[in-house]
Amino acid sequence: MPWLIFNVSRQNMSETSVPIGGDFSRIFDHRDYLAMINIPDDATCVLRAHLILEEILNVWSSKLTSTEDLYRGGFVPFKTKLIISRNLGLDDSLFEILDRVNDLRNRFSHRKGYVLEYSAIDALRKLVDAFASHIGLTPCETFQASVSGTDQAGRRVDTDYTWASAVNRIKFVIVFIVLMLKITHWIQEEFQKRGIQYTIVASDLKNG
Repeated sequence: MPWLIFNVSRQNMSETSVPIGGDFSRIFDHRDYLAMINIPDDATCVLRAHLILEEILNVWSSKLTSTEDLYRGGFVPFKTKLIISRNLGLDDSLFEILDRVNDLRNRFSHRKGYVLEYSAIDALRKLVDAFASHIGLTPCETFQASVSGTDQAGRRVDTDYTWASAVNRIKFVIVFIVLMLKITHWIQEEFQKRGIQYTIVASDLKNG
């Protein structure tokens, strides 16, 4: 079984420890991130990221309104959830980042043959690097994700993914992982400021 390790640098934090579980269990599922890396399809990669971000909006809106599932009972578009989340206090910079990912997802849905463009990824990278800079997380261009596992012969195989050597899809994944680490830290700070109760489990994003 493969596992994923994030090699990050953060002030006052363990290098590979990230908060997962509890209210965040559907946000940090290592299988989602492994799929985004391993499935060689840009559209599927962006769609999976879009679904994870939608869970962020669900958690934010539900906690801010003390509602178990604010959007239960019918289909609510991502953009509508995003606007409601901003009205409930979601950071404007984060709104812009999520709106751009939503736009990328819509390009794949409405433009036949669309491919992930470097210019779109790089624009997103700059926004993600600027967001929640006080956290002290390493920039996307120096971030590294490592996938480890065993091959058919039982031998350990390690693959490192870095910005410099990555194809556009992997660059997008790197940006997305950095974004998720920042969002998780930011949202906890916001919940604590507002006295909102939530459950979370600290664990390595390393699963066998």
